[in-house]
Amino acid sequence: MPMKKIILIISIAMHNLTFSQIKKCSIQEIQLDTYEFVLNNLNAIHKTFTDKNALVEVSINFKDYTYEQVERKEGIKIKKIHYYLIMLENSYDGENKDEISIYPKLHEFITQKLNYYSVSSEKFKKHLYNNLTFRIPLNKTNINIAVKQVKSTIKN
Repeated sequence: MPMKKIILIISIAMHNLTFSQIKKCSIQEIQLDTYEFVLNNLNAIHKTFTDKNALVEVSINFKDYTYEQVERKEGIKIKKIHYYLIMLENSYDGENKDEISIYPKLHEFITQKLNYYSVSSEKFKKHLYNNLTFRIPLNKTNINIAVKQVKSTIKN
């Protein structure tokens, strides 16, 4: 009887660990982690932006994949990450967006997250994305709104 309980406990623990790993390696998790990083480094990030109501659009392009790579479900490889400044007076669809350089530690953070997720996420390996795009607000209020919106998509 005790052996069955131990096996049951181990099974439940492995299931929870597996499930939490899948959830933590989602596109939404990349956004949430990035928003948290921005909140923690807001003063340094603000030094490069005059309009704190603007948005930074992150557009991540991945390398093209051969049929064999898709079949083997190899991880993604980043080709280039573009950052665009989206001003509120411009249309929200991104017209008139200007490519910019961002706080180097933010770029490094995003790159490390993507590299980590590409290795540990079955979703990334399964879909082999060509491009991921999301936007980063530049003030605390708008970041909190974005966090709530992303979290609501995770629950649904």
